[in-house]
Amino acid sequence: MAANLFKLALATALSLLLLCSLVAVYILNQLSVPVSEDRVFTIEPGSNLSAITKRLTRDDLLPVNNIAFKAFALLTRDAGSIQAGQYQLKAGMPSQDVLALFRSGKVIRYRITFPEGLRVKEWLARLQDAPYLDLKTIGMTREELGQSLGLTTELEGSLFPDTYQYILGDSDLDILRLAVRKMKEVLGDEWSGRAMTVISTPFDALILASMIEKETGYGPDREKIASVFHNRLDTGMKLQSDPTVIFGLGADFDGDLKRSHLKSDTPYNTYTRTGLPPGPICSPGRASINAALGGSSHPYFYFVAMGDGKSQFSVSLEEHNRAVNRYQKKRKQ
Repeated sequence: MAANLFKLALATALSLLLLCSLVAVYILNQLSVPVSEDRVFTIEPGSNLSAITKRLTRDDLLPVNNIAFKAFALLTRDAGSIQAGQYQLKAGMPSQDVLALFRSGKVIRYRITFPEGLRVKEWLARLQDAPYLDLKTIGMTREELGQSLGLTTELEGSLFPDTYQYILGDSDLDILRLAVRKMKEVLGDEWSGRAMTVISTPFDALILASMIEKETGYGPDREKIASVFHNRLDTGMKLQSDPTVIFGLGADFDGDLKRSHLKSDTPYNTYTRTGLPPGPICSPGRASINAALGGSSHPYFYFVAMGDGKSQFSVSLEEHNRAVNRYQKKRKQ
């Protein structure tokens, strides 16, 4: 009797072992089934394993048995560690690698670039064109936007030009907050290493840097342009910077700067007013901030665009007028 019970128990155990082995082999075979095509797969926050596997098997993206996939996830304790986000699935990727990817949280990261010299309205336009970005700034006034970013100064010039990364679920405010933080870091770093100049506050440095940014895109000229503005501020001369006039004209500027514009007084017209304008006119990069705070000393008081991105610098008005005539003639030819 006891011998028969033992044989029965042994047979049952062996049968269960065989069944488990067959199930394991089946699951492993199922998990070797590859992804059928390249595709971006999105896991929404709060999605459970059943919903994920149903979507994977739908349209034969991952033609595996739902039960097998879920069983493997449960056995490996991966079911609860799947992270929401967008994932790039590659054709030929085995099912177990898909599960490992979902567990890793290596979601797709998007990049958005803001070059130097953009104004806030241009930043917002780029953000609105960015894919998969939650747009929260639409409808906000400038004051509301500034408050949302924790700013106590003018929004213009407070955003550091750079390339920023984001993922599904991030908002335009998230990127703007990063840009504000980065500008504070860069400005603080450059301010700590500043030379003794007429620029007395970080905000004034930001204003001057924004003017330099708009005046030239040619790196070697930045320090010389900074010297021109430093020299003029030191001696009480008007800065006479065309980009500040254009900024002050706002929507009235049609792309053609006229002599009448130079005489049209606004708070930003540095032809009619002495000193720096009341705020930055764009978002300057580190190089322009560095130039604004640098101690490079040049005797120049004037400069004119040469037409090739570079500028011609002059010490005297007479010398400057000759340069203006020369390069104006070149542009007319």
